[in-house]
Amino acid sequence: MDKKAIFASRMLLGKELDIKENWCILIKGETIIDILPQSSLSNMEYEGWEIIDLGNVTLMPGMIDCHNHLALDARLKNHLEMMNKSAVELTLLGVNSAQDDLMSGVTTARYMGDRFYMDIIFRREIELGNLIGPHILASGIGMRALHGHGYVGMPFTGVDEFRKATRENMAQGVDLLKIFVTGGTLPEKGEYIPCYMTLEEISTVVKEGRALGLKTSAHCIGGQGLKNCIKAGVDIIEHAYAITEEEVELIKKEDRWIDLTPGIFMDESREQFLSPKSAEKIRKQRNQVIECLKRVIKGNVKFTLGSDAYHTYLYREVEYAVELGADSKKAIQGVTSNAALMLGIETETGSLSKGLRADIIAVEGNPLEDVSLLSKVKFVMKSGKIFKNIVKNGI
Repeated sequence: MDKKAIFASRMLLGKELDIKENWCILIKGETIIDILPQSSLSNMEYEGWEIIDLGNVTLMPGMIDCHNHLALDARLKNHLEMMNKSAVELTLLGVNSAQDDLMSGVTTARYMGDRFYMDIIFRREIELGNLIGPHILASGIGMRALHGHGYVGMPFTGVDEFRKATRENMAQGVDLLKIFVTGGTLPEKGEYIPCYMTLEEISTVVKEGRALGLKTSAHCIGGQGLKNCIKAGVDIIEHAYAITEEEVELIKKEDRWIDLTPGIFMDESREQFLSPKSAEKIRKQRNQVIECLKRVIKGNVKFTLGSDAYHTYLYREVEYAVELGADSKKAIQGVTSNAALMLGIETETGSLSKGLRADIIAVEGNPLEDVSLLSKVKFVMKSGKIFKNIVKNGI
């Protein structure tokens, strides 16, 4: 049916996730056309409407994973080394990842670099209905320095090469640009954090992107690389594992965003899928990284959250944000309304609001009281189409 009425005990409405009890969402096609108290619908004619009564659940916006990858799957052993596999092998991994992401409640995902322009192809095929997955924001080929970090990135050197790579990405139709500026973990010796891209290279990518209205995100843990990113106009800093108090204040002053991926260090279950050397490095640096990430929350920096390829586990990033000091609402906004705001899609999705796309999930209980309930997704709707409904007996 083209028209649906969804009833539930609780809803998190609007950008502020205001909790309402016993309301109804009216959907026509892909769009939310109204949200009303159930008591005001007593005289409504339901002929031609599909009635969906989910009972004792909380309806909320579909989650937005702000940092993910299609072919990279952190649930697999030696996943980092898999990035050199063939296009066919990586595509098979991506098909599985995209479907798992959607079924876990992620209705929009920002994929931050995949080989062979996979995200561009997946975006098209999902829109056509040939593949199952979330709405995709694609960054195409992640751009790194020849001597720099970036398992999913491709190497370039000098302003001319970075300009050409940026334009090739834009010619393919990317939604954003992704660069790799620093390494992924803290240096083992000394306090200096290597910066692999020059200020001029970073600035070139940013300027090329702005000419077409595209934002640039930088894989950057801190140090001079972060300062160069801010000076060059990078819109979003990814990870920030080594951020200092000075750098927190700089980001606040320049009104930039940080996309946090705390699970890389805080989720011990990820270690089993890393090489022994990488896992040991994570363990050694865990406490130091946690203290750095607490600065972001305490400093009231604008932040969002991403799983960084730990597919189906975005909810854990919300839990870690709370552990780092964020209140539950702010943490959930990091994967809903604030995530949409950072990505520039707040007029399309990110909240249960009239006129927005019907990207909706249902979870048990009240996630504002216990964010771990985001792991219990019982219902998934994307663009008004139901992809998952395991609600039984009104839960």
